[in-house]
Amino acid sequence: MAYDPVTKIYTPDYTPNPDAYIKKLTDQGLSKADAAASARYQKQADAYFAPTGPGANIDPTTGGQRTPTPTGPSQAELDAAAAAAAAAAKAAADKKAQDEKDLAAKRDSFAIIKSTLKTYGFTEAEIAELSAFIEAGLTNAKMGPEQLKLDMRELPIYKARFAGNTTRVSAGLNALSEANYLQQENDYSEIFKMYGVGNLSSRAQFSSLIGGNISVTEATKRVDAAVKRVKNANPAVLTTLRTLYPNITDTDIVSYFLKPTEMLPELERKTTVAEIGATATQFGMKETGLANLTRFEDLQKYGVTLASARAGYGNIAEELPGATKLGNVYRETGITYGQAEAEAEQFKDSAEAKRKKEKLIDTEKSSFKGSAGLNTGGLSTQYLRRSSSAGQF
Repeated sequence: MAYDPVTKIYTPDYTPNPDAYIKKLTDQGLSKADAAASARYQKQADAYFAPTGPGANIDPTTGGQRTPTPTGPSQAELDAAAAAAAAAAKAAADKKAQDEKDLAAKRDSFAIIKSTLKTYGFTEAEIAELSAFIEAGLTNAKMGPEQLKLDMRELPIYKARFAGNTTRVSAGLNALSEANYLQQENDYSEIFKMYGVGNLSSRAQFSSLIGGNISVTEATKRVDAAVKRVKNANPAVLTTLRTLYPNITDTDIVSYFLKPTEMLPELERKTTVAEIGATATQFGMKETGLANLTRFEDLQKYGVTLASARAGYGNIAEELPGATKLGNVYRETGITYGQAEAEAEQFKDSAEAKRKKEKLIDTEKSSFKGSAGLNTGGLSTQYLRRSSSAGQF
């Protein structure tokens, strides 16, 4: 604000410039002395009404006090800000209350899931691992109850519990719900109890049946057939089977028949071994029983069956006594011919075993050369006389 002595008014937007002001006045016809005086008045007025001058609070146009210009927000602005702050506080409080409500509901849902898991047959260790997973889900804002269930079903520990579903899916079948899976297990368990093989109830057995899509009706037929097959089996073979494999039980045999693809070949192998052992006993072989399990398993690997065992041990029963006697008579040759050698020759076509027998026969023949000649009546054993007449050993 500046005072103009020429116009006798104050100019609010005037910016003091003494040199320009004096020139303006002289251009208007004032003398330099009057122009300079006017400029001095202007400068004094500027200093007086300046913001730091004594007339800072005086309005030059009225001579009265200035109306203070507000420097802060208006009342309306203050009211609006207060209303906005109150709304924000309420929104925050409402959100906090809703978050707490949602967390409580989420915790309740997770607690139900955790409680339900205890009815699924998980072990204590497995429950502890799953509980840790659930607790971690509580702090995950993106993890709801349904997502938790989906993610939990992908855990190795969960898949192991419902292993039958993995097999089903791999075979192009639908996975069973937990409820249906557990019901299948309960139905199988009842069948096993009914047939006296309750100890077959296990996760592994159930998962095999469920994975193989074996219905309860089909499982009942299989158990019934398996139990009857055990009961109607040859007693001698069963006795030898249990002798050679003391840990095998009727329940094991039933289990084999329930899983024919995986287990039946093993049962058949053991049964064949038992049949070979039983046949050896029937033909009077002395080296039998559990101590000779490896011997009979070895013969089974060579392809010996029940039929070939009967034929082979029939021949051995006829020839072995004579061959053993020759070995005892001509002990100085260092040649022995017993059950092991006879089995090797008979079942494995062993050239070494055959040479041993021929050596003993040749020794026997040589001992009778001389005055008597080779008279078959003079040979020491019936076995040798029979072999000599055939001309082949």
